[in-house]
Amino acid sequence: MGEVIALIRLMPDGVLSDDEIQKILDEIKVVVKEPVKLGKVEVKNIAFGLRGVDVTVSVPDSEGGLDPIVEVLSSIEKVDNVEVVDVGRI
Repeated sequence: MGEVIALIRLMPDGVLSDDEIQKILDEIKVVVKEPVKLGKVEVKNIAFGLRGVDVTVSVPDSEGGLDPIVEVLSSIEKVDNVEVVDVGRI
C-alpha cells in the first residue's frame, strides 16, 4: 500500500493574535498521532489580518482516508473551518 499526502488548511474563527495562532500550532502537534505523519506546518496571511494554517500530513492508504485527521483538526479550539486543499499519492 502507498501513502496519501495532503495539504489541509485550517481557518480560525476570526483575526487571532500571535499567541492564539501559536496555541493552534502547538495543539496541532499534540492531536496528530501515528499513523499520521505531520509534515510542514505554515501560517499563511489570507487578508486583512486573517491568517490560516497550512498543514501537510502523510497518511497510510489503508487508514481510512483523510476524514479522521480532518475531524481531529476541526476539534481544535478557535478553528472554524478545515479544508483539504490538495491530495496526492506517494
